[in-house]
Amino acid sequence: MKKSLAHAVAVYLRTRRQLGFALVQDGFALQGWVRFAQHRGQRGPWTAQLALDWAQQPQGADRLDGASRLDIARRGARFWVAFDPRTEIPPAGYFGPTVRRRAGHVYRSEEITRLLEATTELGAHHPVRAATFRTLFGLLACTGLRIGEALSLTDADLDGVAGVLTIRHAKYGHARLVPLHSSTLEALQHYRTVRERATGSRLTSACFVTVRGQPLGYTAVRAVFRSLCRRLGGTQPPVPRLHDVRHTFAVRTLLDWSERGEPVAAQLWSLSTCLGHRHLADT
Repeated sequence: MKKSLAHAVAVYLRTRRQLGFALVQDGFALQGWVRFAQHRGQRGPWTAQLALDWAQQPQGADRLDGASRLDIARRGARFWVAFDPRTEIPPAGYFGPTVRRRAGHVYRSEEITRLLEATTELGAHHPVRAATFRTLFGLLACTGLRIGEALSLTDADLDGVAGVLTIRHAKYGHARLVPLHSSTLEALQHYRTVRERATGSRLTSACFVTVRGQPLGYTAVRAVFRSLCRRLGGTQPPVPRLHDVRHTFAVRTLLDWSERGEPVAAQLWSLSTCLGHRHLADT
């Protein structure tokens, strides 16, 4: 087994990592599978029954964990069968779905408007604070950026001539360009003026800053967002999340295309690219 399964796992992980996949979770999981097989004295090839038995360990484990582990083993088997025809590919969906998504909240246009208007309350003593959160939330709503991507932006990432944002610190490390509407570009440039006037000398190259001119952090953004949602009555399930603004952008884009009679399926790749998804299925 050691030369068979352990070798197969090592080759699989090394090959996919050379292609740019981190496979952190897969790596830990598959090494655990190798230990499990060694403990059982398994000396044969990559088998479906071995994967099923391993995925159900330990006894009483959450079904979602088992589904995720079986999916990891399945991906490896689909790769390794090209090198060893004895390899058995575990059945898909044997333990159900591998993710459990909570219900999302798709914002109505008036909800987004109310959220942006509510940021005015944050500027009683520091006008730049209100401008920061209004611009940040507005940018998320009209571009579908992840909050981490928005907070990682610097002034150099905004190309005012071409009207695009360069997202350098995206999920999975993939950079991309995001086109901006002229009104979005104008709002970002206005915020830069307000920010410079309020904070004076720059302490950071970050686009979004605190009242002291330091980079704005996620913890502060989450606290402000939740506070504003409570004031606006957003307490009924599904309780709105900041990430739902990104989902809303995707849904509204698809609906707009459909209402205009445009070929939605043919344009999904552009939306997927704009959102920074690795797979079209994610979109």
